Amino acid sequence: MAATDISAEGSKESRATIKQFHVLLNGSDLIPEQAFRRNSGTYPLVCYVNNIMGLFLSKNYDPIPVFVARATEHMVDFPANAASSAYYALVTLYLSQVVYHLQCFVSSIERWDDRIPKHILDAGPQVAQVKHG
Repeated sequence: MAATDISAEGSKESRATIKQFHVLLNGSDLIPEQAFRRNSGTYPLVCYVNNIMGLFLSKNYDPIPVFVARATEHMVDFPANAASSAYYALVTLYLSQVVYHLQCFVSSIERWDDRIPKHILDAGPQVAQVKHG
């Protein structure tokens, strides 16, 4: 199991940002309509993101890279439409923040999935904000 360094400078702020993302990502004003229905094209993405949230909150960090890869692959395979573009944009910021946090403040991630795109791996810290339009 990966160990976290909560004393490292910036760790507390990074965790606070991730908590802000958690609130925004499941907000009824952002989540695409019908996204919680299994036959929705967005349902798998919502599930991947919510699995990441659960794993993060449980401090079970090792499986997170697999779900980051699945989420990014889903967004490539099923591009956002007008109704889901703000959600996709926020998910991308969230995945980038989670990866940043794991890289900087969690040691011993057993496996970084090579399917995670470079723009997510190298994004650095993010701001939890919804970008409409």
